[in-house]
Amino acid sequence: MSQSAICFSIMALCVKYASMSLSPFQIVFFRSFFGTLIVLPFIWRKKVSLWGEERLKLTSRGICGFGALILHFYTIAKLDLGLAIMLNYTAPIFTVIFSVFFLKERPSPSLCFLIFLSFAGVILLNARSGIAWSPAVWLALLSSIFAAFAYLSIRTIRQRESPYTVVFYFTLISTVGSLFFLKGWKWPDLGAWGLIAGVVIFSFFGQVWMTTALRRAPAYLVTPFSYLHPVLSFAYGWLLWGDAITWITAAGIFLIVGSGSLISYFETKREKKLPASLSSESCL
Repeated sequence: MSQSAICFSIMALCVKYASMSLSPFQIVFFRSFFGTLIVLPFIWRKKVSLWGEERLKLTSRGICGFGALILHFYTIAKLDLGLAIMLNYTAPIFTVIFSVFFLKERPSPSLCFLIFLSFAGVILLNARSGIAWSPAVWLALLSSIFAAFAYLSIRTIRQRESPYTVVFYFTLISTVGSLFFLKGWKWPDLGAWGLIAGVVIFSFFGQVWMTTALRRAPAYLVTPFSYLHPVLSFAYGWLLWGDAITWITAAGIFLIVGSGSLISYFETKREKKLPASLSSESCL
């Protein structure tokens, strides 16, 4: 899981640098297009269904994942790197909230308290600068909401659907969907192509190692290590762009990381029957 977090942090760093010369929507297109090309050989080798059986649910998951991805890359380009990544890690909070309305689940009082603490962390995280609660911050939270819907849709998909089929729908829909946002196409130069390659490669290995970790150990043991991703992103921002890290920022990070880890612990204990191949699938 630590290797996965490092990969995702480098992917975000590549997105940040690439967005200085390319539209974030164009980066989404390249990431999704090449992601589709990568997953197709796995589908062929594993001899799994390309289109699956629950096509409506798979399509719904792909659309939600695309919404999360395009907003996430956009906010990475517009916000401090650490802030954009940390806000994306509020997705588990929204997953618990929406499961009450759509899956008729009943969170315990302890989960409700952890959700409250997480939102307190978001408030502290955005209280440290003049960009607090800018449109980009709200879009980052909207990205997490889309991610939460993607997670919920995965939980409703039956076990016979292959994770590779889920990923194929996501990358294909994201490729087609991103075309509608492309304006003023710009061909990347050699340096930008290198950054795009970094986005594709590191996101792929990040997903692979995350899935491996969650298959080999309970989620509540390994999920806290995934928060190495936003911590590294804050460090990158501080070293490369001089982004400030105050005690208020640190308190916000602590509340979100701590609450998110405990939410993962309680949710994992409650969902022991959820297949790891689906529960571990990343929307990004």
